[in-house]
Amino acid sequence: MGDATAYLELAEQMEEKDLHYSAVLGVRKRAIRSLELHIERGGESDGAAELAEVTRKVLNSAAVRTTLIDVMDAIGKSYSVCEIVWARIGGALTIADLEWVDPRWFEFDKDNGRHLYLRDNAGPQPLRPDSYVIHMAKAKSGLPIRGGLARLAAWGYLFKNYTIKDWHVFCEAYGHPLRLGKYDASASPQDRQTLLRAVRQIGVDMAAIIPQSMEVEIVSASQAGSDKLYEGNARWWDEQLSKGVLGQVATTDAIAGGHAVGKIHEAVRDDIRDADAEQLAATLQRDIAGALRRVLFRADRAVPLPNIRFEMEDAVDTQALLNLIEKRPPGLRIATADVYRAFNLRQPDDDEEVLGDPAVATPPADPPVRIAASRHDTPAPKDSIDALVDALISEGDLEEAMQSEIGPLLEALAGAQSIEEVRDILAAFADDPATGPMQDLLTRSTYAARLAGELGAQVTG
Repeated sequence: MGDATAYLELAEQMEEKDLHYSAVLGVRKRAIRSLELHIERGGESDGAAELAEVTRKVLNSAAVRTTLIDVMDAIGKSYSVCEIVWARIGGALTIADLEWVDPRWFEFDKDNGRHLYLRDNAGPQPLRPDSYVIHMAKAKSGLPIRGGLARLAAWGYLFKNYTIKDWHVFCEAYGHPLRLGKYDASASPQDRQTLLRAVRQIGVDMAAIIPQSMEVEIVSASQAGSDKLYEGNARWWDEQLSKGVLGQVATTDAIAGGHAVGKIHEAVRDDIRDADAEQLAATLQRDIAGALRRVLFRADRAVPLPNIRFEMEDAVDTQALLNLIEKRPPGLRIATADVYRAFNLRQPDDDEEVLGDPAVATPPADPPVRIAASRHDTPAPKDSIDALVDALISEGDLEEAMQSEIGPLLEALAGAQSIEEVRDILAAFADDPATGPMQDLLTRSTYAARLAGELGAQVTG
């Protein structure tokens, strides 16, 4: 009929009486709180930069930021109206606050259904310019008054209310036996009233009297499983409300499917949140930044409106960032501010105590290398075994034995043309049982060292 008053009252009652609808709608309204507000100037002129800075200060102020939930009231009721509170700070006007206005004070144009007017006894009145933030939610295409979620959720709210009412009646009578009174055909109206009063008192006082000619029968209640009917119906409607408001049920209702299903449904919810944020950004650009431009700048100055958007801050893999810092390639510069922000740390002041740099591990020292030298240049050996080793190295006996032993093998490997030839050469060398000079030298040296150990004698070269 063109009058949305009753619809708006129903939408308000739904939020107050249905706990589930109020919860999921509150999540939808507050989803933009997880997004970061970005305001960029719309042009390169000084005026564009000034307007962007003023808009940024207004929208980031605590008073205005907290009232965005009132602007998002349009998600349920199709539209919301917040009055702009102007204040003079210094020599300039600015927006100090936004005050929510009851949507029943407004009405749509009865011809086109799109232009909003102030409801008045004298008839619809046009709204004062630069005085209101009017947000129209678009859950579906069509007239603005039909774009809210309350119209979509009204059927679920209605049928769920019927179920809850019947459930309460059932709970009130659950377990109580049926008292059935029987009277004779000749019973007078007074007798019937006496019987009715008696069966009622049996259920409350557990005591009553009736004439001897009347009969009261107690019928035991058999209602096993009936309670599941009401609970199941109420839960089903809750799931439908979750789907209508959030686009999914996995993050609000306990369903089978586990973590994977929740992740998929969370992505659907993110899409709805981003769409709401995009609509809200357009409203703020038109009614907040536009009002500031008309109030602060002359009409002949063509100052472009700033670009307003809400974005989800990208999550940083802290472990990958640590690895990048530790093993960054030469020339890669990493801002310390980004590191502080990634780990949610603030940059300490100059006079604050801070943690010291981690200690750098000292690489282990290189093992000592025995250098062959003449007997006159080397210090005295620690024991006879050291003397024997030094003598074998310094006199060249060990090197000569090694050259005689593996020299032919190295020459054969150097002349090999393929891996198969290398394998054949190594196999032939391993199968040769002949005792070479290297083995003979080691055998004699081992025998001398063992004999010196048993007799306590000194081994010399």
